[in-house]
Amino acid sequence: MPHFGVPECAPGRITMPAPLLRMSFLLRQHRLCVTRAWLTALCVTCTFGLSAQDVAGQEFDQEAIRATKRATAVRTSQPIVLDGSLDEEAWKQAPLAEGFYQQFPDEFAAASERTEVRFLYDSDTLYIGAMLYDSEPGRLIIDSLRRDFSNFQTDSFLVVFDTFLDKRSGYSFVTNAAGALRDVQASDNGRRNDANWDGAWSVRSKVLENGWSTEIAVPFKTLRFPASAEQEWGMQIQRIIRRKNEFTTWAPVPRQFSHYAVSYAGTLAGISDVRSGSDLRVTPFATAQVTNRQPRAGGWGRNADGGVDVKWGLGSSLLLDASYRTDFSQVEADEQQINLTRFSLFFPEKRQFFLESPASFQVGLASVETERRDLLPFFSRRIGLSASGQPIPVVGGLRLTGRAGSQNIGLLSMRTESFEQEPGAQFTAARVSRNLTPSASVGAFYFGREAVGTDGFNRVGGLDLRLTPRPAIEIEAFAMRSATSGSAGDFAGRTGIRVDTNAHRARLGLIHVGSDFRNDLGFVLRRGIATTFGSYKRVFRPSDTRALIREQTVGVEAEQTVNDDYSQVLTQVGAVTYGLQLRDGAVVNAQLNGTREQLDRPFTVGSSLSIERGDYAFESASIEYRSNQSARISGNVNLEAGEYWNGRQRLTTAGIRVRLNENVAASATLTRNAIELPQGSFTGDLARLRLDWSFSPRMFLNAFVQYNGEADAWLSNIRFNLVHRPLSDIYVVWNETRQPNDTRRALMLKYTHLIAF
Repeated sequence: MPHFGVPECAPGRITMPAPLLRMSFLLRQHRLCVTRAWLTALCVTCTFGLSAQDVAGQEFDQEAIRATKRATAVRTSQPIVLDGSLDEEAWKQAPLAEGFYQQFPDEFAAASERTEVRFLYDSDTLYIGAMLYDSEPGRLIIDSLRRDFSNFQTDSFLVVFDTFLDKRSGYSFVTNAAGALRDVQASDNGRRNDANWDGAWSVRSKVLENGWSTEIAVPFKTLRFPASAEQEWGMQIQRIIRRKNEFTTWAPVPRQFSHYAVSYAGTLAGISDVRSGSDLRVTPFATAQVTNRQPRAGGWGRNADGGVDVKWGLGSSLLLDASYRTDFSQVEADEQQINLTRFSLFFPEKRQFFLESPASFQVGLASVETERRDLLPFFSRRIGLSASGQPIPVVGGLRLTGRAGSQNIGLLSMRTESFEQEPGAQFTAARVSRNLTPSASVGAFYFGREAVGTDGFNRVGGLDLRLTPRPAIEIEAFAMRSATSGSAGDFAGRTGIRVDTNAHRARLGLIHVGSDFRNDLGFVLRRGIATTFGSYKRVFRPSDTRALIREQTVGVEAEQTVNDDYSQVLTQVGAVTYGLQLRDGAVVNAQLNGTREQLDRPFTVGSSLSIERGDYAFESASIEYRSNQSARISGNVNLEAGEYWNGRQRLTTAGIRVRLNENVAASATLTRNAIELPQGSFTGDLARLRLDWSFSPRMFLNAFVQYNGEADAWLSNIRFNLVHRPLSDIYVVWNETRQPNDTRRALMLKYTHLIAF
């Protein structure tokens, strides 16, 4: 996805304020020079960057245009046949929503192709019909048919509904010209977007001689909205014309913000006398598995199990999820990593139950969690997975999310069984926040782990504050304290500011983690430290949006880590960055890095190479190229070389993706990390091969094969998924791990069946 920003203040040829070589000199200076650089940049951003946005606002009265963006839904008694053709007479009675504006590349210019959208509804369902005219329909790009496809790499159509009109949250429904489904639950004004939310809805699309059309049916019980006779929702519509790399929206949105930023949305009116209903969904499931491990006597082992998941809409704004005998056998395998640091690796969550409604439990700014993972107050992989990633049996759990009056609520309770001599545990996550104003919210949270049958516990509680005094400025602050059986507790927290304006992007923050802080439901990279971090980027764009180069960025980053009593400097990092975005979406990124480390204890690289304690200073450089990812053949190359502690490091990554058509795509990636130290050398290889075969928008085959050279292991994960009815699946999964003298195989079958009331 391109990073949207507003065109630079001065038109004409692209220029840079200073040569990269001069900027790289900062990396060799005392840390104070780098610190002054990004503090100065932040001041420039807050003064000149915001005023530039004000000037742009005088040229284009965005608020006045947004006020005119009002669509009306019309009640119909005529049955709507969902076939992608807007041929029912009822569609002609619905007023048009039209007049789209570019968000990228030519901000606020009229869209290059016409789009017409209409809305109908009956007592149960909202219907969306769109005609997307295209002067070259033969050049439509359909990248994939899979569920939750990447809508930025294909021609796509998207609608977002802010059903509570709070300018913060929304439900999004996305499709492409082949009728693939993607749904997103947006929150925090588009800063947190959950593509793992799956709603019950249907869509059909059709390619025509003059473009393509689509029909979407969203049952009202899929949505949560106020229990009032007349409904008025915020609404945004987006269309992507991928061959032009053109992003357009119905109500204009500045390019630095997401299309999920519902504070810029228009309005949908006309819906009356409907209700969301209880939306009670019961999904029983059954699993069967055969496993084999060699060398081992006894052959194949067999077992079967079953359970049930329940979703229940409580009133108009709360959703209760319950799960018994929770099973995650259908989840894709983790991507292998080789750890060349002294800290724990981060593996993202992939299990559907924990991926839904993450904003209800996340603390702090989403952008900081995406860019840095030093301190995550809540990390759901701590539940039901061991430190090595092995599944721990989950007895079941409950989750309550949504609103109660002015409060946003998230409550999670899960229980696991004993595993490898470790007792079972009860996990609790609770978070309550309140919107004080449209730009300010406060919250409180609790995360706890109680070992079953013992006195062992870990409990963390805290408070947080979020401010958005202007759309381009976000401020966060949270603090928490831990209490653990048998040890002292301690404090941790984070505060920071993020600024995104027309041509300036800045970050500044502080993270503190006490040496005795412990959070069994979070992720902590390093204890006993305080890290100050900051960055600044200047964005340059040509006045000619047809130019080969669409965007350039020049930036500086810096951070300093001291011990938690602020008496000793442990780590200093500085970097100079350069980014380039081309007309078709290809990107080039280059970076110069400088690091100073005071290592207080040795650590091991590979199987035997030890980095001893002491003071180190080392530098490196990297360059990355990613081609147009929507092309039939695309690729990426990343090269990094330089010093590594008291030796040298060379990192090479190369990947290629081939898309035969919208049904079949294959990709391969090879990474080689070569390290040379005075005490020896180490080479770590990673290889990944992926095949995605979408027979239709409801039947998929995915194969993922990996090789980890450090462990000399081959890992295979092959999954077949058939959606035999909406939100009801059949999975067949084959997992195999081959290591020297150890082979493990497992064949798993899972059947789910949704029963809706």
